[in-house]
Amino acid sequence: MIISVLNIKGGVGKTTLATNLAVGLESAGKKVLLIDSDAQGSALAWQGQREAANIMLISLPSAAVLRKQAIDLANEYDVVIIDGSPNVNALAAVSIAVSDLILLPVGPSPLDIWASGKMVKQIEDAQAINPGIKAAFVINKFNGRTLISQETESVLSQYPLPLLKTKIGMRVAYADTMTQGLTALEWSDKKAKSEMQELVDEVLSYEFKKQRVV
Repeated sequence: MIISVLNIKGGVGKTTLATNLAVGLESAGKKVLLIDSDAQGSALAWQGQREAANIMLISLPSAAVLRKQAIDLANEYDVVIIDGSPNVNALAAVSIAVSDLILLPVGPSPLDIWASGKMVKQIEDAQAINPGIKAAFVINKFNGRTLISQETESVLSQYPLPLLKTKIGMRVAYADTMTQGLTALEWSDKKAKSEMQELVDEVLSYEFKKQRVV
């Protein structure tokens, strides 16, 4: 299976979700490959701080190379996770086309929501060709006590994509772990760990179509 974590806006938590998913799925017994397709190399920087060598990570910031290698890599690994670049471009289009599941992290911000609309349109175009592509929003940096977080959930529900049940809270643990090459699943914050485990379990519950149109 191929999972892409995408959004055209930076700072929504793509790399945090991608790295946590990689570690969580590996802990669930999956052979996982993480692809950093962002020229900024955030996932590569995370790996550079990481002592454990249980996650295989490669950099493929080229649409042509990603298109050529993604499917072959998916045959070698149980799960390939693409940490996407913050753009609606050829690289994003390839990531969408090769994916079984696309996760769109969105924070409690009007800018996040507006930016997501362009990505949703690109996903819908791909789904018209390959209905087997699944996609869902992940609410990130959620704070149930704030009105903007509640409104974000309401606004996103009006889009044609579903929302995952799991919400990722606004927690210092996520920033702290990234700088040390760790994940919330390997950290002392029980609430952050529980949230990410819920996300991993929810992703595992999806059924994936094996044949793709690329």
